[in-house]
Amino acid sequence: MRNIATIVVLLLVVAAVGRVDAQPQAPPEFETPANQRFEITPRAYMQFDWRGFPGWTVTPDTGRLEPDTLEVRRLRAGIDGRWRRWSFEASVDPMDQLDDTLIKDAYVQYRVSRALRLRGGQFKLPGGREYGTSASSLNFLERSAFAESIAARRDIGAMVSGEIGRALEYEAGVFTGDGKGRQERSGITTAGSATWTVVRRLDVTGSFSVGRTSAVDSDPSNGFEGRTSTGYRFFEGLYVDGLRTRFGANASWRQGPWRVTAEVLRVAEARDGQGLDLEDLPTLIGFGWSSAVTREFGRRPGGNRSRLHEWDLAVRFDALAFDDDGPETVSDSVRPRATDVRARGARTLTTGVSWNFSRWARVLAEAAADHYTDARSAPVAGKSGVYLSFGTRLQIELP
Repeated sequence: MRNIATIVVLLLVVAAVGRVDAQPQAPPEFETPANQRFEITPRAYMQFDWRGFPGWTVTPDTGRLEPDTLEVRRLRAGIDGRWRRWSFEASVDPMDQLDDTLIKDAYVQYRVSRALRLRGGQFKLPGGREYGTSASSLNFLERSAFAESIAARRDIGAMVSGEIGRALEYEAGVFTGDGKGRQERSGITTAGSATWTVVRRLDVTGSFSVGRTSAVDSDPSNGFEGRTSTGYRFFEGLYVDGLRTRFGANASWRQGPWRVTAEVLRVAEARDGQGLDLEDLPTLIGFGWSSAVTREFGRRPGGNRSRLHEWDLAVRFDALAFDDDGPETVSDSVRPRATDVRARGARTLTTGVSWNFSRWARVLAEAAADHYTDARSAPVAGKSGVYLSFGTRLQIELP
């Protein structure tokens, strides 16, 4: 679908939607006599990316290195709406190839009370903070490696959520899978999260998900791949069968122009009956974490605000590693049904600058340094060391 016709059609849609008078949308939970009427708000943004991989021998836009050197990364258009206690959202994106599905979000929500909201449709599963953040709000071109590789994604399901007091929020739901459109999608999955406001500016969240996978010999492997935030695949998926469980935690603290976030996620994939004699193989373990610091510059209160002087500087360190929980041997392997899975991991340091110079346009630039724990799985096979990459993004939004 990456062709000129698609781009032209979506641009026309965005332009047409943009002619609708959009009013600022209050949260669906907020209800006054003034917002009893039906309201609908268009949403759209486009992201044009350039990336450079100096010294890499891997060709971009291939299975091994996902992003292209120059591409339209996202071309997303949709609507938000509400009427009384009802709210809904729908969005499409033909260019976001990481999820092989045109429809992104398509759900309806009903607010029973502050403590209980009911949602049904397709949307993000409860879970990590970073994957839950809109791609239009990121301070980097891509999310951390674990958020893109092993986190629960969007799927079809039903969820309850709400606030208990002023310090606790919860989400819990049942879904048909954990990543619609993905080869590694599980079956029926339950997921939930709880966020506790420890003090005014500090939030802590815990999350979990449990699903079941099923391997089919005639299909490609259905386990998670490991990719860095630069899009390079350093770990190939295995055949997995049985329970897939995730446990995660994250924290966010904000003080003035400073924002600090940290997140950790562990996934375990059973490999029941995947041995040569149909014996159970050791469980695959994926473990990832990230920590980021963001500093805002140029913000002025009140009428003195000038977007031309507003920019953000962000630094993030993230890591992702895979291994099995069996004993180490001298015959570790990268085969999709290896008894002893070769341990592989990657760490990335990313620095990004973001300049939101108007209500409708934003420019990002970043530099990243990757290091791979297994040199045989590096972009230049057998060569250890640091691999540099660079990227820029022009983001155009519907004001």
